[in-house]
Amino acid sequence: MVRWNILPASYIPNSCFINIYVEGDCIPPHIDHHHFVRPFCTVSFISKRNILFGKEIDIVGPGEFRGVVEIPLPVGSVLVLKGNGADVTKHCIPGVRRRRVSLTCYRMDDRKAPYGFQPDPELEELMS
Repeated sequence: MVRWNILPASYIPNSCFINIYVEGDCIPPHIDHHHFVRPFCTVSFISKRNILFGKEIDIVGPGEFRGVVEIPLPVGSVLVLKGNGADVTKHCIPGVRRRRVSLTCYRMDDRKAPYGFQPDPELEELMS
């Protein structure tokens, strides 16, 4: 993603979350922890789903939410979160209708890295 200019070289991810969804799974409204440097990104696989954004997101029912903004996440799409979209507004994934996988790539703040963490030298070379 750095080589394709999706993320700046100063934000090479050093951690990620893999979300594997089955029908009905969701991610409730949240703001990602600030130990993760902005921007960060999410890549969508297997099936499309919308992501909802809002300063407040209403929980309508199990896996059902109502936000102010809804953005489609087609298969293969990359969503980059930064600024107010990452720091102020909550986001969530409503219950999925089909299997889905997403990969969210983060860079942990170097001051918050786990004890003994060693960065991958091959990734660090990309920063130059």
